[in-house]
Amino acid sequence: MSSFKSLLLLITISFLTFSCAQNKQKNEGTTKIQAIEKKPISTPDEAISELTSGNNRFVLNQLVKTNYQEQIESSKKKQTPHSVILSCMDSRVPPEIIFDQGIGNIFAIRIAGNIEDENVIGSMEYAVEHAGSKLIVVMGHSHCGAVSGALKNIESGHLTQLVNQIKPAIPQVRDQAEVTEITAKNNVKLTIQDILNQSEIIKELVDSGKIKIVGAFYDVETGKVLF
Repeated sequence: MSSFKSLLLLITISFLTFSCAQNKQKNEGTTKIQAIEKKPISTPDEAISELTSGNNRFVLNQLVKTNYQEQIESSKKKQTPHSVILSCMDSRVPPEIIFDQGIGNIFAIRIAGNIEDENVIGSMEYAVEHAGSKLIVVMGHSHCGAVSGALKNIESGHLTQLVNQIKPAIPQVRDQAEVTEITAKNNVKLTIQDILNQSEIIKELVDSGKIKIVGAFYDVETGKVLF
């Protein structure tokens, strides 16, 4: 009986030692991931590369920029967002998360249908002219309610003028199965063109190569962003 108790005690100690070692290794791995430093981004292409990499991390569920307390501390005196992203207000499309950017890395402008107005453009001008952002992204997404509203010719209060702004993106041939997605992508292109037409500041910076403005499309079913 004494021999059995000794064996049981030995097994218990071995199990606890193994568990502690596993937990230590796991914690060390987590710490290593969270300690990844913010890389300085000085060009539009570097910004696109970071957003692409961030979305890949998101899709693979390998997020690294989730140490929010550290990000609050590092950004409390100054912000240096590398990109400004105009996206839809859809709750399924949070830019800071789907691009794994956390706090302090991007300016996020969100409005139904990812459309522009004077306030949106003014915010973009601040981002690229005064805050040093290198990239403007206009991002649409699949299953967009604002686009569906435009296709259905919705009229309801101030929503009417919002969906009217999307209607020019509706293709002439509307019996296509993918008409909602085609409209959403056309809307991104038209929004980019409207921004360049309405903002001399942004157009000059784009023409000089100091910044870029690009379109993107988010698939709410897969989490993947296509630039």
